[in-house]
Amino acid sequence: MANIITGIRIICGLLILACPAFSGSFYVFYILGGITDAIDGTVARKLGQVSDFGSKFDTAADFVFAIPVIIKILTSMNVPLWLMIWTGIIALIKTGSHIAGYIKYHELKTVHSVLNKICGGFIYLIPLFLGGGLAWQAKALLITAACVFATVAAIAECREILGNNKL
Repeated sequence: MANIITGIRIICGLLILACPAFSGSFYVFYILGGITDAIDGTVARKLGQVSDFGSKFDTAADFVFAIPVIIKILTSMNVPLWLMIWTGIIALIKTGSHIAGYIKYHELKTVHSVLNKICGGFIYLIPLFLGGGLAWQAKALLITAACVFATVAAIAECREILGNNKL
C-alpha cells in the first residue's frame, strides 16, 4: 500500500509536466504529490511494510516529482543567475554525497532525517506562494531562506552519509 502511495507521487510529477505553471491543475497535482510524500512513510510503518526498496522508491519518487515542478517554475519565472548557481551547488552537494556514499558502501544510501523532512516541507511550501500576488521582495526572502535551509540540510546529509558506518 505504501509503495502505491509513493507511485502516485510519480504520476503527479509527470502530470505536472502537462499543466501550466501555477494553474489550478498544477496545484491539484502538486498538493496531491505533497500529501503522498507526507503519508507514505507513516503508512509503511503502521502496516509493517517498511523496506529498503520502499525507502529507495520514496527517494526516486521525490526526484521524479521535484524535477517537473522545478522545470515548470524555472520556465515560467525570471530566475536570477545567483539563484540558479546556488541551487546548482546544493544539487552538486547532494549528488556528490550520494555518489561518494555509493562508492564507500557499494549501495545507494538515503537519509530520512528530521532536518531533511523539515527542509523538504519548507521547500514544498514555496511554490504555493510563488504564483500568488506576493511582492517580489517577499518571494526573494522566502527563496533565500529556502536556499540557506537546503544548503545546511545537504551538508548535514553529506556528513551523515560519509561519516556514519551504520547506515
